Amino acid sequence: MKIKIRIILAALLTLPLMLHAQGSALSDKSLNILTLGDSNGTFAWSWPHQIEIALPKATVFNISKSGRTVGFLNNGDSTLNSLSVIDENLKKAADHTGNRPYDFVVMELGTNDCKKVFAGRQEEVPPNLEKLINKIKHCKYPTISKAKIIVIAPPPYGSKTIGTEKYDGGIKRVEALSLAFEKVAKKTGCFFVNGHKTPGLDMETMSPDGLHMDATGSRRLIEPVVAKMIR
Repeated sequence: MKIKIRIILAALLTLPLMLHAQGSALSDKSLNILTLGDSNGTFAWSWPHQIEIALPKATVFNISKSGRTVGFLNNGDSTLNSLSVIDENLKKAADHTGNRPYDFVVMELGTNDCKKVFAGRQEEVPPNLEKLINKIKHCKYPTISKAKIIVIAPPPYGSKTIGTEKYDGGIKRVEALSLAFEKVAKKTGCFFVNGHKTPGLDMETMSPDGLHMDATGSRRLIEPVVAKMIR
């Protein structure tokens, strides 16, 4: 997948810079936001960056990483397991913010947990998410533990993933995961945004590979998120 991602990124990075700034400001509210995600949170036009555009007076500390899962060892790399590295990442976030509390922690994970290699372990994903949320809620950093958490169910897999070695069958898995994530969010007292059914998000036209969103798709994903932040 690494080679494929490099090819995709090389193509996407040739897009005009205007694509990096889809949409306009939605609020002048000054918020402090921590974002956790996978590769869709790492690009120059990614959803954390779209939050910055929508909330220009907000501060966003992004600790997303390509390949990251909720709780699986992906590609043999333990740093991609959110549960394994959450304590380390929370320390980074706490050090970064100093005495200023985070208002929101926004999580968008699960796409990689739906890979074909994990097809037989889908029942582990919701409990892993619950563990991850509880680690954040009960961490030793008051600047983080008191923040409101927004769980975004991952966007759908596009049709280009059908028949691929790593993602075949993921369309149904990610749909089921969105329902499970909603239950976990309610159980743990988190806000929930169903990224699988985001208004205006079309993975057939807003993703070059059916997995990674372009600037327009990323903007669509965060609009209901920002709505919860500013209401």
